[in-house]
Amino acid sequence: MRTLLTGRRRLAAAGRERLSPATYIELVQSLFEYTVPALIMTLCFVCTGAYLALLSNDPVLLLLYAIGLLASSMRLLALFGFRRRVFDPGLGLNVARSIERRFGYGYIAFAAALGLFGGWGYATVDIDQHLLIVALVFGYAAGVAATVPLRLWISLTASVLAVVPTIIAALLTPGVAHWGTGLLMALFLAGGLLSMIKRYRGAAAQISMRHLMETLARQDDLTGLPNRLVLRERFDQIVGRSDDSDLIAVHCVDINQLEPVNETYGHRAGDALLKAVAQRLRRVVRGDNLVIHLNGDDFVVIQPNMADGREAELLAQQIVSTLDKSYAVAGEDIIITANIGYAVDLQESADLKRLLASAERALRQGKRGATGISAYDPSIAGHSLPA
Repeated sequence: MRTLLTGRRRLAAAGRERLSPATYIELVQSLFEYTVPALIMTLCFVCTGAYLALLSNDPVLLLLYAIGLLASSMRLLALFGFRRRVFDPGLGLNVARSIERRFGYGYIAFAAALGLFGGWGYATVDIDQHLLIVALVFGYAAGVAATVPLRLWISLTASVLAVVPTIIAALLTPGVAHWGTGLLMALFLAGGLLSMIKRYRGAAAQISMRHLMETLARQDDLTGLPNRLVLRERFDQIVGRSDDSDLIAVHCVDINQLEPVNETYGHRAGDALLKAVAQRLRRVVRGDNLVIHLNGDDFVVIQPNMADGREAELLAQQIVSTLDKSYAVAGEDIIITANIGYAVDLQESADLKRLLASAERALRQGKRGATGISAYDPSIAGHSLPA
């Protein structure tokens, strides 16, 4: 019930929050989903622009056509040059921002060139060719609305730069037909801009909600730590990219005195204690290491990429010394202790189920011996661990 209530509150606020990195990256990826419309627009500009420029024999129109060809080439280079990289599963936020900027600058440069070509062409070519210019400009605007509406700074800017010069040229040309053309183009442009804004808001909210649901499915509601599902996913990822000599350790951490706290101070105090334990584990378990809350007072720590098995003993000692301290809960200073059992294996061939079972067996042995820390099979592939 707590998970559902928390999830509903987060989902309700998703549309009002700033974009999360995962949502932002997915919106940037949307820029590269469609390549055919860009190729069609380039072909249309090449053919229609060449026809109008050669027919008019106007040097300014020829220059604008050449600039448009250059900008179109930049746009296609960005689209195809970054397409594979932007869909890389390991794409980071800073790289995504850099790719978006490069894509956006090329996209907007072509829109500006097309807009100047269309505006100047409308003012200089014969009236019989006006329909070609209007069709070219609005065909481009339709392509923007269909392919890049989820990054507004690109889509809105490109649409305005591409269409407004032709609108101005039409309004400045004498004749009711030209004024009507300019007015209709302005109305269609305004409607298109509003439609893209609405579409962006809806898509951003939907993507944010989906990522939030995925996060909730992988997160323990009480402690905020990753759950068992993440344990399996991350373990498989680690093993899949390991070197031959790497070692991995699985630590099973058990908190003592939790049940007496629940009985004496109530379950809210017990929950507060578990949250405090999770916070301390976050501070001591850093880097490539991963801490998981399995259930109740049981935690698991994954320690990958070790060069020496003794690193597992050192981390276990750090965890115990961090957790075996007093906690301010329910107005009282509560002292707890932790037991750890861990197992080490070659990372390349490690099996999560076997390592967990070995670590739990070591944990039970440690409890019986009252040592606090216990290692299972402390000699792996020539790496010796202290008992």
